[in-house]
Amino acid sequence: MPIYEFRCANCGKIEEFILSGSRQIEMKCGACGGEELERIISRTNFVMGSSGSPGGAGPSATTRSCGPGQSCTSIELPGYTK
Repeated sequence: MPIYEFRCANCGKIEEFILSGSRQIEMKCGACGGEELERIISRTNFVMGSSGSPGGAGPSATTRSCGPGQSCTSIELPGYTK
C-alpha cells in the first residue's frame, strides 16, 4: 500500500497517510483537525553504486529462523547506522 504525504492548508503541517483503493480513511490534520489537505510530492531515496549508477552496494536481506516453523527477515540498508 502506498504512503502519500499531504500538507494541511490551514496550518501547513505535513501528514502521511497509507491509502488503499478498497477502504476509505478519514483524512484530517493531526495538529489542527483541518480537512483541507493538499497532496505533495514526496522526496525519494535510492542508493548509487560506485560507478554512479543505481545499485552497487544496495540493500541486502537476511532470513533466519525465529521459532518452530517461522522465519524472520532483516533488511540491511547501506549507509544507515543505528
